[in-house]
Amino acid sequence: MLGPEVLDEEFECLRRIAQAICQTLARPKDREICRSTLDEVAKFNQSPSIRVKENVHKFMVFYLKVLRWTQKNQPLTIYEKWYGKSSGNDSASADSEEMRVWLQEGTSFFAMKTFEDGSTMVYTAVAKDPKAGWAEFGLKSLMDMQNGCKISK
Repeated sequence: MLGPEVLDEEFECLRRIAQAICQTLARPKDREICRSTLDEVAKFNQSPSIRVKENVHKFMVFYLKVLRWTQKNQPLTIYEKWYGKSSGNDSASADSEEMRVWLQEGTSFFAMKTFEDGSTMVYTAVAKDPKAGWAEFGLKSLMDMQNGCKISK
């Protein structure tokens, strides 16, 4: 069992590592969430209870794993379109862009369109029966149908 002084020193080390990782996150909201989480955990660590300090230590070890995974798996190309070439830059990107992919051929479809203002529209479709025909005309056929029945005009 570690003493409170050792746990405090360990917390400061882990906090500095987390802050360094936090600064590398491209999405401003991720950086904000990271900073506020670290502030909240620091408040918990001020408790005189050794049990609380041990739990804070366990959380910080876990949180560093989460931050590292987030850092490694950032969708940088999407964030560049949203926030510009440098992270935190709010300038609009040049053109809107579309991405379409079949997750499972004929049954599940994913599409995403990013606009100049940084907004994104996401469209997903799943069908139990690929012969339903929705795949041929995409969104248009879905808009003409309601609960599997054609809408009369």
